Amino acid sequence: MQRILAGFSALPGVDQTYIISRRDGLVAAVGKRGRTPMVEHATQLVQAMERLGQSPSVGRGLEIWTEDKGMYLLTRLSEDASLIISGKKGGRIARWRHAVECDVEMLNSVMR
Repeated sequence: MQRILAGFSALPGVDQTYIISRRDGLVAAVGKRGRTPMVEHATQLVQAMERLGQSPSVGRGLEIWTEDKGMYLLTRLSEDASLIISGKKGGRIARWRHAVECDVEMLNSVMR
């Protein structure tokens, strides 16, 4: 798991990658030295995505990304776990998404 997260951390503009669980909180994290994962912010994003999913016109979300002071890509791995990639504004979100698509099956198998 750490190797996969480290691979995401090496992408252009990425500062941190981590996995959070609704049940267990922070599961794993890799990032720049001296930075702590923004678990509270990520949890709020997960909750917002779940609230949107309760609307019949929107449906269940599998991914959300935001760009404010920084960039955040949140991908649902399972009902319980989500992957978060965060970094600098102007990061290459398309490369981040492609990397997640390539490794999501491997992450899911490690999470079991």
